[in-house]
Amino acid sequence: MTLLKSLATPVVWVLLLTAAGLILTRFSHGKRRSRIGWCSVLAGMLVLLVFSLDPVANLLTYSLECRYPAPAPEVLKTLDVVVILGGGTYPSGHLRREAELSRLAFPRLYHGVEYFKNSSAQVIAFCGGPSRPGAENEADVMQAMAVAMGVPKDRTVVEPYSANTMMNAAGLAEILPKSEGRRIGVVTSAVHMMRSKWVFGRVFPRDTIVPMPVYFMYDPNPKIIGKITPKVNHLEKSTMALHEWIGILWYAVRY
Repeated sequence: MTLLKSLATPVVWVLLLTAAGLILTRFSHGKRRSRIGWCSVLAGMLVLLVFSLDPVANLLTYSLECRYPAPAPEVLKTLDVVVILGGGTYPSGHLRREAELSRLAFPRLYHGVEYFKNSSAQVIAFCGGPSRPGAENEADVMQAMAVAMGVPKDRTVVEPYSANTMMNAAGLAEILPKSEGRRIGVVTSAVHMMRSKWVFGRVFPRDTIVPMPVYFMYDPNPKIIGKITPKVNHLEKSTMALHEWIGILWYAVRY
């Protein structure tokens, strides 16, 4: 799975295509292989260009984010449990005195806590293990921040060992009391919501999973120059969306 995740990014595709092309052009003695090599290098450049453009990045993110809107206030009043999925941490050490949530994880925590405060849920759960061996558990970091934001600690549940979406749900199922018919609100990034809802539906088949997406990235540029100018942040958006689609296919095959 780790290898698959590392390969599910346009940057790796560009490097592989470019490396293959340079090897073929440098060490091949025939014109046919040399042409294939140059075509491979050109393909790598095109992949980098295409996924760095605003229309492509927004099309990919929209294909995932359009499926679930942010929850309405009346939906929040029906919840029994709110679950916030981890999105990464920066562990303490070196220049950091304490662990911090990543820019993906913080919107999940902030909006998730606000949803919880305005809901009828009695429990808020945090999922996420350490980012590396010896580092702080992400779930513990989120719990501490939520308590600082006014959430009573006795209403929190921590699942501190998971490293992916399936482990989030499976680990939480071991901790939460066995029950049926609950309405479980799942908070995660909008681009990650489709896979999360599917996973929690599989792990909690007797409960209703309520999607609560945050951190919407779809934001098309209205200016022509913005649409045709390649940028790093567009490449990052494309990468996240492609990672999700590949993850959805992988989960469908594996689970």
